[in-house]
Order: sequence, then C-alpha cells, then structure tokens
Amino acid sequence: MKSLAQMPALPMMIAAMLFIGAAHAQEPGEAWTLSQGGKLYDNHWLVTGKPAPVKRNPDYPADVKALPADTWRCVSCHGWDYSGKDGHLGKSRKPPIFASLRQAAGKKFADLKTAMLAPGHRAYVAALDEGSIDALARFVSAGQFNAGKLMPGGRSVGDAVAGREIFEGACISCHQADGKAFIEGEAGDQPALGWVAKNRPAQALHKIINGVPGADMLSLRFLPEQSRADLLAYLQTLDDSVD
Repeated sequence: MKSLAQMPALPMMIAAMLFIGAAHAQEPGEAWTLSQGGKLYDNHWLVTGKPAPVKRNPDYPADVKALPADTWRCVSCHGWDYSGKDGHLGKSRKPPIFASLRQAAGKKFADLKTAMLAPGHRAYVAALDEGSIDALARFVSAGQFNAGKLMPGGRSVGDAVAGREIFEGACISCHQADGKAFIEGEAGDQPALGWVAKNRPAQALHKIINGVPGADMLSLRFLPEQSRADLLAYLQTLDDSVD
C-alpha cells in the first residue's frame, strides 16, 4: 500500500478531504451542545455520571431551604423558565432572591463563561470539566426559550392537533397514549405528562427541548420552536388524573 507521500497529488487531496470530513462529522453540532448544556442546567451529576452531592453548595444562600443536592442545580436558583425571581420561583420562594438569566440570552459565550468562573459559582463550576462548562455557557447564551412568548399564563400558544402528530411519532412508544408511562419526574410531580404539562409547563418544555438527564429520552431541540409549542399544547390536553 502506498503512503500518502507516494500517492499522486489529486488522490492524495481527495484522501485528505475525506479524512477532514470524517473528523468533522464526529464533532457534536450545535443542537447536541445546547441540549447537553440544558441537561447540565437541570442536573449535572446525572449527565456526568458522578455521585450526587451530599453536602450543601457553599455558594448557595444559607437562609434558603433546599435539599443539599438541589443546591448544586442551576434550575434551583434560576428556574425552568430561566427567570429566577422574575419567574415561577419568585412566586414560590420567599424572599425571591435569585437573578434572572433571560438578559444573558444572546450574549457572547466567552463573556458568560467568564461570569460563570467568577465568585458565586466557583464551587459549582469546580464540579464540571471544561467541556461541560462550555456547553452550559453556550446553553445560557443560545439555548433558552421565552416562556412569556410560548406559554403566557402557563398555557402553550401551540396547536394541539399538530402536537398530537409529534407525540405519536416521537413520544408514544415510551409514554403510551395516555402519557402515564415512564415518567422521569421531579419532586412533587404526578406520574402523568398531562399533569406536568398543565402544572409545571416550563419544566415540561425544558425537558422536551433538552431531554432528561440520565435517561434515554429524545431531545427535540431539532424541531422548530412552533413545533415544540405544539407538542406542549397537546400534552396539556392529556388526562392529568392519577390513580
């Protein structure tokens, strides 16, 4: 077999292009990176495979009640709508002290990464590797959804009829037609997608878009924004009763 040095110029150029193309094909794209960041925002140790934290995050406010492990989750401070005290957490937390991340949407990735490395997040960031820090910063910059636009008052603006087609094509094989199978929920959730979508719509949409940490659930970030809203609208029509 000839070495690259012995090959004619044109075949060697083609071989080099194929090699470069194969290398790039194996690099994760934007949708994967943003979804990975979204899962890290949800629960980083289920993504990285590390043990759950057993001690309270030293950067988490001492006067705010939370389970030790939850103090290491971005969502515990900034919420499923990323709005902190300005969103759903502001209604349930007294005093509502956590800042919104909505103003960070669209900001430069490098600036957000620098902010994450500043005091206030150092203990959290120390638990992540460089790739995870990058994915999380990119998610904050380019991966958020606008809850006020997509679910004003908690109701999706989507088309439930269109959402049913998505559900039956991508979700029904695991969750079944009634949406009550294989529910990887949060504390307080009822085992029915209809209940979660109606009572915790921002949580439902975050997991629709990014997937569930540590589970095999499909990330639907590749769908257009309208289609994501359509799916949420359909989930909100499902039965929310629990036996």
